[in-house]
Amino acid sequence: MDNLYMKGELLQVHTKNSEVIEGRFYSMNSDKSKISLYNIKEDEGIKCEGVCHYYNSEIRDIVKLKEDDQPKHLKISQKECEDIIKVAKKYIYINQVDNSFHEAMDDLLSYDYIGLSTDGANMGRKCKMPFVVLSTPQQIYIFDTQVMQYHAFDAGLKKMLEGKSPKKIVHDCRKISDSLYHKHNVKLNSVFDTQVGDLIISKNKNGCLPNTVKSLSECLTTYLGLQPSIIEEKLDIVQCTERPLSVKIKETLAKNISYLHRLSEMINDEMALPFIRGVECFVENLRSSDDFKAWELCGKHNQVPKDFKSAIEY
Repeated sequence: MDNLYMKGELLQVHTKNSEVIEGRFYSMNSDKSKISLYNIKEDEGIKCEGVCHYYNSEIRDIVKLKEDDQPKHLKISQKECEDIIKVAKKYIYINQVDNSFHEAMDDLLSYDYIGLSTDGANMGRKCKMPFVVLSTPQQIYIFDTQVMQYHAFDAGLKKMLEGKSPKKIVHDCRKISDSLYHKHNVKLNSVFDTQVGDLIISKNKNGCLPNTVKSLSECLTTYLGLQPSIIEEKLDIVQCTERPLSVKIKETLAKNISYLHRLSEMINDEMALPFIRGVECFVENLRSSDDFKAWELCGKHNQVPKDFKSAIEY
């Protein structure tokens, strides 16, 4: 086995028993007798969790697989996708401060994380936002702030958006933070920004920050395997300010925010990957060693394990 593999590279291991195992490169020991893979997919599509180890004595060949820039398959299950679409179709539209408004507030406040759409901020700080869209994993709420004006913010939106809990999941919070502050006197707080998460992941993978950021559509394609056309990122400004608000705009608003929770989970998992791999390195450090090596390593417990740096790299 050679060692010309990069962390995360897609490999196919052919064993002497005619098995074909596909996975991503994790590490190789110093004498090249053992290769470790993660995200394992075996012959019949069976997936294995965690890191699996394969030894030179059982390997016939290792093949590097090429990957397309754009994924051709969903990275989430078909059922998850269908469930998200169902949530998008049963959105609740609120245009007055009534029982429905307060029930929505209570529901949103019962979660640790809620989605917040940036669609309403696309007109910039010169205009008040025509709507604020918030979501839980099970429900989407479209608040018509053009109709309710400051009453909506006084009745609970301001306190929620400024509060430490729930944390707001946003993709590129810059415009919505700017608009909320300058036109509605709301200081957005406690944000999980999926665009920032993608920048961190890209830097960890490539060693430097990219020159441009990914749009929500691009991130949905990268992390969930969705088609680029799944959402509409440019809404018609005139239609957004017309009242009554059209069903088409409502449906688009709901669809645009519907995948945000799942995207944040995928990005959070990938950001945590170096930590998870580092822990696995510590777990294996002594356990996989022979008695003599384990005794030697015990005397070096104050040192960073030799394989730790390669383990935490993408």
